[in-house]
Amino acid sequence: MTATTARLRGRVAVPADVPGGPVTVAGNGAAGFSGDDGPAREGRLAFPADVAVGGGSVFVADHANHRIRRVDAHGTLTTIAGDGWRGFAGDGAEAVRSRLGFPSALAVGPDGAVYFADEMNHRVRRINPSGVIDTVAGDGIRGGDGDGGPADRARLNSPCALAVDGAGSLYIGEAGSPRVRGVGPDGVIGTVVAASGPSAVAGAADAGATFVPAGLATDAAGQLYIADPAGRRVLLLGGDGTLRVLAGPPGGSDGAVGVDWSAPCAVAVDTQGAVYVADVNGHRVWRLAEGAAEVIAGTDPATDEAGVPGSDEAAAMSLAYPCGLAVDPAGRLLVADNFHHRIAALPLALDTPQAAEPEQKPETGPEPEAEAGPEPEPEQEPEPEAEPETGPEADAPSVPATAAAQLLVRQEVGVEVPRGGSELLHVRVSSTDPWVPGRVEHRFTAPTGFLFDGRATCAYYRADRTVLPGGRTTAAVRAGGRELAVTDEPRLNTADHPAAALVYTLGIQALTDAVPGRFTDGLAVIAGQPEVRLKASVLEDDD
Repeated sequence: MTATTARLRGRVAVPADVPGGPVTVAGNGAAGFSGDDGPAREGRLAFPADVAVGGGSVFVADHANHRIRRVDAHGTLTTIAGDGWRGFAGDGAEAVRSRLGFPSALAVGPDGAVYFADEMNHRVRRINPSGVIDTVAGDGIRGGDGDGGPADRARLNSPCALAVDGAGSLYIGEAGSPRVRGVGPDGVIGTVVAASGPSAVAGAADAGATFVPAGLATDAAGQLYIADPAGRRVLLLGGDGTLRVLAGPPGGSDGAVGVDWSAPCAVAVDTQGAVYVADVNGHRVWRLAEGAAEVIAGTDPATDEAGVPGSDEAAAMSLAYPCGLAVDPAGRLLVADNFHHRIAALPLALDTPQAAEPEQKPETGPEPEAEAGPEPEPEQEPEPEAEPETGPEADAPSVPATAAAQLLVRQEVGVEVPRGGSELLHVRVSSTDPWVPGRVEHRFTAPTGFLFDGRATCAYYRADRTVLPGGRTTAAVRAGGRELAVTDEPRLNTADHPAAALVYTLGIQALTDAVPGRFTDGLAVIAGQPEVRLKASVLEDDD
């Protein structure tokens, strides 16, 4: 099993734990929602976007589940915010009953409050230690107004990164209007770093024309580190307001560490001042220290091979689009391993007492049943089998769509629908190569017992973790709803469109007389490539 392309039954396989190497903290490798009140390693996450630590717990931005989840000191997984439905609701009440819209970043304050970027709601929200949620920045309308006034009356534009310093000041990276804003303990917001040109702000540090603040971190001295995938660099904002390039492409800025990475999108700092950077499209994590850079997780670009398990390199860790980092007090680097649907931990050589791994509670019975309901739907166990699965799985290995691109096409999560009910089916297309096939037709066939209702949308997932709507997508229902043709002009990993994945969301409806069971005979044919299976379950009337 290779470090970068390991697959199991057509699905990207989660690498096994290696003694002395990285271990999985949360997530079993399958996208979905399950596992609350059980061992975190057995639960399901859906494209975790970030990770943070505080008060002995690990916090996860469970992006596609629209939830914030926590792993406590015993290794138990729980949901602390979000009911699973995409939307906005719940301020002033229990966070677990609130609604979120693709949470994309996390930070923990000195008082133990958990902050998260509610990206699609254009807000930053806070969960206080008593479990109540409120908005601390953004009024919910996309924009850039409000500097010099109360943060909760300002307008944000796709917040995608957060950090909190020791004094309690909050920093917010915005992808839509590339800049970093600060919110002081008094609640007043202001811009501290901005791109030049139309996004320039008087008095803010100038980050240049090509800039997206996708990841933020602070150190003990109050300095702010900024991961910029658009400029392929990590910036450092000093306490005096001076901005400089800490690391970037070789031959770039004077005094910067030369690193030939792809898209640095997350950053963390340890107690000794070493800086860790997640290269989301390079599928690796770098360490910057003493003027040098080294790969500590993922594939080393110098050799195109992973490190030997248990070696000092500790690079045997397979990653798939790492997009969030955090250093915990036990001396571990936590990684949001996005396409592996897990949080992984890598031991670090720090001069701090090494705490034991979180104790996993012994199993005393069957795993708690997955919660039913909101997007994305869990696949409940056991599932009724209406017919045996044959042929390729829904998430089959990547195959070439053009001579220059390798695609991975798969269904994101299982769909369970009562007879007569409707639901959304998500098909994800991703690649590490540039893919611009022009205007093409994708063909979908509904599983037995289902019809397409004509709804079809597309969204792009960029390296900076923002979600952008697709354009010029049209859909035509055929064969009485059994088939759907979607015409689109997809673009992945191009210079002007740095998105590594896109998701087609299709509306389906279960027939009123459908036979209950799980059906796996649906098909997706993306741009004429070999078919991939789609699956959905019709629930019993009393389920």
